Amino acid sequence: MKKLIICAMALLVMACKKEGGQPAISGFEPAILHSSALDVQLDATARKKLALQLVWEESTLHSAQPIAQSTLKNRVEFATDASFATVAKQIEQVPASLSYTNEQLNSLVLGMGFVAGESKTLYARVASRLAANKEISYSNVVAIAITPYEPIADADYLYMANKELTQFPWKLCARKEDGMYDGFVKVDPWYNFYLTNEESANASLIYGSYPVDGNQYILYSGADRWNCWTSNGGYLYLTADVNKLTWKETVVESLAVTGDFNGWSTTATPMTYDQVAKVWKATITTTSAQQWGIKVLINGSWTWFFGAAEEEGVCTLYTADASGFAYDKVGTHTLVLDLSDPKAFTYTVE
Repeated sequence: MKKLIICAMALLVMACKKEGGQPAISGFEPAILHSSALDVQLDATARKKLALQLVWEESTLHSAQPIAQSTLKNRVEFATDASFATVAKQIEQVPASLSYTNEQLNSLVLGMGFVAGESKTLYARVASRLAANKEISYSNVVAIAITPYEPIADADYLYMANKELTQFPWKLCARKEDGMYDGFVKVDPWYNFYLTNEESANASLIYGSYPVDGNQYILYSGADRWNCWTSNGGYLYLTADVNKLTWKETVVESLAVTGDFNGWSTTATPMTYDQVAKVWKATITTTSAQQWGIKVLINGSWTWFFGAAEEEGVCTLYTADASGFAYDKVGTHTLVLDLSDPKAFTYTVE
């Protein structure tokens, strides 16, 4: 019986050691951080290209028991002051490196208060730890001078280029990034053009028309493409479907504002086109805020018009019934409609 009790006590002691004990780990040291560059001029024309890479040498852990290197947790921290009084951005990172394209780094630093065109120092360091309740070990601090560029609206555009691919006066946009592009353009009759995915004669994708008579509206990007053309000219609504490789044009003969103020007339308040500013304008006189908003009809159609949008100052192009956009001005004002960027059709009241 005495032997049995002794054995039981021994097993209990062994169990306690296994449950409460922790394997000793050695080799934990601060990471050593390196940067691929210390002075970065971000390039808006190379948004997808690599701009900066951070690489660090991390500790190699040792233990009497098997231990995974992933036990070591690293976090990259960014600040605008060398003391890291305020960590502006931190990123948990498993691989011992972190890379940024021009676009990604530009977005990062602009979000930290950098100003486009002005160089400012970004400070980076790596914070390492073995567990959440363990003390953090910091790497050396790397100072990187970065000059960002003006942010570019992220949109999927096709650019209308002249036949020589030297001018890109208009653009179409696939607002849902579904390959269905549209936009408004103002060109002369028999205007010859291409549609490109970049504002460059060296664009990686240049659509013309299929090089056989009668295929004017078939998009084709082969080297033997013909240019596209329009015999109509004037103010046009262009659509391009790169899924079906077709394009269409519709002549815009008129824009007209309608609402309570003019008895919802389709013709009483026409808009005029300002060719210099590339905007449409109309003078509106109201005696009260428009209860149902106002609409801008295209070619007098109730099923093709600009109406309500979620964002203030923006109107949506509809091809079915919908509400007008808000108009609460009282008195005589000028409504200005800007259709030059099809990513968002905007309006102002002057």
